[in-house]
Amino acid sequence: MSTPATVMRGSSNWRRTACALAIAVSASGCASFPINPPLERWAPSGPVPTAETGRREDMVILLAFSGGGTRAAAFSYGVLEELRDMEVEIGGKRRRILDEVDVVSGVSGGSFTAAYYGLRGDGIFDGFAERFLHRNVEMALLGRLLNPINWFRLASPFFARSDLAAEYYDRQIFDGATFADLSRGPGVELVINTTDLVRGSRFSFRQPELDFICADLSGIPISRAVAASSAVPGILTPIVLRSYAGTCGFEPPPWIASALVHRDDSRRRLRQAEILDSYLDPRQEYVYLMDGGIEDNLGVRFIFERTVREGDLEQTLESAGLAGVREIVMIVVNAETEPELSGRDGRPIATSLMTLIRTVAGIQTRSTNFETLELVRSSFEKWVRELSARRGHTIGFHLVDLYFDALPDAVERTYLRNLPTTFRLDREAIDRLRAAGRTLLRSSPQMQEALRRISDLPPR
Repeated sequence: MSTPATVMRGSSNWRRTACALAIAVSASGCASFPINPPLERWAPSGPVPTAETGRREDMVILLAFSGGGTRAAAFSYGVLEELRDMEVEIGGKRRRILDEVDVVSGVSGGSFTAAYYGLRGDGIFDGFAERFLHRNVEMALLGRLLNPINWFRLASPFFARSDLAAEYYDRQIFDGATFADLSRGPGVELVINTTDLVRGSRFSFRQPELDFICADLSGIPISRAVAASSAVPGILTPIVLRSYAGTCGFEPPPWIASALVHRDDSRRRLRQAEILDSYLDPRQEYVYLMDGGIEDNLGVRFIFERTVREGDLEQTLESAGLAGVREIVMIVVNAETEPELSGRDGRPIATSLMTLIRTVAGIQTRSTNFETLELVRSSFEKWVRELSARRGHTIGFHLVDLYFDALPDAVERTYLRNLPTTFRLDREAIDRLRAAGRTLLRSSPQMQEALRRISDLPPR
C-alpha cells in the first residue's frame, strides 16, 4: 500500500522526468548538425615554405593510413612510433624520420591516428592510446544512442547518428579542435578522406577541394571530418556539408574547362573535371559524405589524382613548393584482413548471411587495395623516370607497402589477419598491432633503400 510520502516522491520523480523530456522535446525541435562556415573571400593558397617547417626541401615523405577500425589505428600508431625512433644522418646531421614527414593521409580507422598526429605531433605518444586505442568506443557510442535524451535529438531530420558520433569524438578525443588548430601542430599536411555519396567519388578535407563549395576548412571541427571518414554504411549515417558555391569569388583552375572541351585527351582527367565542375552548381546545397573506404581504403588516391590533374609530376611538385625534390617516400600502412573461412578441423564453417557479407566486402576491399597500389606504383615509377630524364639526375621513388602478410611469423600473420573491424580491441591485440607496425617498417627492404638514399643527400 502506497503511503502519502511514497506517492509524493513518485509524483516528484515523475515531474522531474516529464520536465527533462519536455526540455529534450523542445531542444529536438531545433536539433541540427553543425553548419560548416562559408569562405568569405577566396584567395589562391600557396605551398607552405619548407624552411618554416624545418624539413628538407629535397625529399618528401607521405604517410597513408588505411581503414580498418581500431585495428588500423593501432597499426598506424606503431608505424609512427618506429618513425619517431628511426634516425638517419643527412648532410652530417642526425634527423628523426618522423620530423621529415610532409603529408599524413587517413581513411576511416586510420583517420583517427592521422588527425591526432596532425593536431598534437609528438603529443600523440602521451595520450592517444588511452584516449582512443584502449577505449571501447563502440560501447560509448551505443550508450549515447540508447540515452533517451538523444532519441529526441535523433528524431530531427537534421541530426543523425554520425552527428552523435562526431560529438563524442569532439569531446573525448579532439578537445573541440578545428582544422585551424593544426597550425599549432607539427606542420604536416593532414588529409582526411571520405566518399561523396552523390558523386561516388573521393572527397578529402583539404581547402583546395572545399574552395569549390566556398567552405572554410579552418572552422570545421576535426571530429566531423573523422566521423565522415569512418561512417560505416548501415551503422552510421552521412556527415553533411553545406555548399556555398558561387558566393566567394572562386575561380576554378583552367585545366577543368580544358578537360571538358578536349574530352578525348584523358578519361581520368575528364572524370575529375566533371566531378569538380558539379560542385560549382549553386543548386546543390549539400554534400553527403561517408566512409572513405568505399572509394579508397588506403588513402593514396588523392596524391595520384592530384598529379593527374596537374598533368605531370613536375608540375605537382612545383605547386607544392617541392621543385627540388630528389627522393619521394610513400609509406602505405595497410591494415586489410583476410579471415579464415574453414574451421580448426579443416571443415568449412557455416556460411551465414553475415559471414558471406563480410567475406564479399573483404574480397572487394583487398582487390581494390591491390589495384590501387599497383596503379600508384606503376604511375609514379613512370612519372619519376620522365622527370629524372628531364632533370638529368635520378629521382628516387620508394613505395613502402606495410601489410600483415609480410610478417615472417605465420602465427602472428594469422592472428592479425583475423582481427575484426571494430572500435573495440583488447590490450593484447593493440600491443601486437603496434609491434607489427614497428617490425614491418624496420624490416622493409624499400624503407631500408629509402634510408640509404636519404643519407646520401648533400648538406643544405
